[in-house]
Amino acid sequence: MKKYLFVAILITIVTNAQNSTSLDPYQFFPANVGDRWEYTLAGGGVGWTIVRDSIDIKDSSRFIFSQYPPAFYGADYRIDKHYNVFFGPQFRNRHFYKLNANLGESWIVSAGERSVAKVLNISQAYVFGKITPVKTIGFYRLMPGDTVINENSILDYWDKLAYGFGLISREDGATQPMQLRGCRINGVTYGTVDVWEDSHTIPFEFTLYQNYPNPFNPSTTISFSIPNYSKVIVKVFDILGREIQEIVNDYFYPGKHSVEFNARHLELVPNFSGRSREITSGVYFYQLVTNKRTKTMKMILQK
Repeated sequence: MKKYLFVAILITIVTNAQNSTSLDPYQFFPANVGDRWEYTLAGGGVGWTIVRDSIDIKDSSRFIFSQYPPAFYGADYRIDKHYNVFFGPQFRNRHFYKLNANLGESWIVSAGERSVAKVLNISQAYVFGKITPVKTIGFYRLMPGDTVINENSILDYWDKLAYGFGLISREDGATQPMQLRGCRINGVTYGTVDVWEDSHTIPFEFTLYQNYPNPFNPSTTISFSIPNYSKVIVKVFDILGREIQEIVNDYFYPGKHSVEFNARHLELVPNFSGRSREITSGVYFYQLVTNKRTKTMKMILQK
């Protein structure tokens, strides 16, 4: 994969804008087959492409499938005729966006998770040199007993949807938010896309790759590919077979994924006698476990 110096897109808020009934709400979430978005975020980036869609004959809802249509979730998104966008419609069915919502309007994202969204701002902004309306949507967690957003609610993160571009950023107060660096909408390219090797192509086999760098100090990247939506566990063991750390225990989509192991964060770990011992230079093993396969490989810590 080629290395490039990525520069985050500067999105400048110009002025508050009034709601306009002349706007097509669907343009806040464009979803044409072949459209692609690439984002920068701390530690790397992420991108996705719409590869197919389908229409529900019952209510005319449109199902959107990305580069790796999840075997368990089904479609990634469902967009209904009332401008509502749902994530994971066959599973969690979270009501992410209400594209025609006005300033201050709120809706329930997930009753089970006590999550509510609210339009915090509607303004004009420059996106790839083009001034366009932008909606800022905040996602809140309600406290037990609450049914609406109030002073006790916790703002987890906020999304910005730009007219004609879709999601341009996701922020949670971190110094490096997820930021749109390029997209291709209905055949027109903005910014830079197709730079990264597409790691979301569905692999045919279960694969655990050699960590890189190896030898390493203090951190190394462990990569793996899975052909199906699966629960994945990644653990590190010392040469005597004692567990050092469980790095990952979560569900992953089909595709290639990477996780980091950092020995600096594990200076001392308990041994079987209850005492602590230092993580020293030497040979260690990392193991990938799914619901069907297990594979182990060797790596070397060299301080």
